[in-house]
Amino acid sequence: MLNITDLNDLEQLIEKIDLGLIIKICLEVIFYFAALFVAKKLIDIFFNKIVSKIRDSEIKRQYSTIQFLCYSIANVILFLFFATNILGDLGVDMKPILATAGVLGVAIGFGAKRFVEDIISGLIILLSGQLRVGDYVTVDNSTGTVEKINLAMIKVRAYNGDVHYVRNGLVEKVINHTRDFSHPIVDIPVSYDDDIEKIIGVLKDLCKQIQNNPDLGHFILSEPEIVAIDAFNDSSMLVRVRFKTVAMQQWAVHRYFRIMVKQKFDELNISIPFNRLDVSMVKSEN
Repeated sequence: MLNITDLNDLEQLIEKIDLGLIIKICLEVIFYFAALFVAKKLIDIFFNKIVSKIRDSEIKRQYSTIQFLCYSIANVILFLFFATNILGDLGVDMKPILATAGVLGVAIGFGAKRFVEDIISGLIILLSGQLRVGDYVTVDNSTGTVEKINLAMIKVRAYNGDVHYVRNGLVEKVINHTRDFSHPIVDIPVSYDDDIEKIIGVLKDLCKQIQNNPDLGHFILSEPEIVAIDAFNDSSMLVRVRFKTVAMQQWAVHRYFRIMVKQKFDELNISIPFNRLDVSMVKSEN
């Protein structure tokens, strides 16, 4: 066996490489990708069988996240296996490498506290189902859609396209905005001069219309809740409408209902008040 720490042995290693060895290594690389492909297919089959028996969409998304984690683990195991075989075919003595790795592992271990924290926190997050790929979340002041979760970090893409990488060990508070269902809230300012009963009647009619909308109605899970007067502001009263919708569909319902309110208020000549500033000019006697 060759010891790659010795320069002479390295020269012998180069001299040992011939056409047969190159072909063998190429075949092992091909086998690596083939094994990775088969492993991925087996993982897909396994999880597809499980998910096909589950009706809860939230649990399905949790299994999807664990499925991506299994891909990563399979990739690491197969890479280490085939890399060790290739080095063995080259005649490299693995004992010095393993011994060096052991010493480095002990040295790194003293400074690996953060890495261990990330791994443990990552396992807790994945197994508890706090986050899943596709969830819209806020993690340590980073808000966006979860694109990737592994044992080290969470990848969150914000609405403007920014990508945030959050270490699992630093996650202290998680807000999942799309877990099970969502509650879009539409606040509507109305004038103190308007008839509040009339406005509530108009909003009830609009709620029925959006529930019967063929594109959005099936996203609404229950009867919308109308709060008659939620607050008294300086220049308006605040009427609040709260919906219960399918997760990730709250924005569509929210935006469309605002459009409906604006169009209906314009039709009925109901004004939406806004803050005004009155300036008085006082003429000085001098």
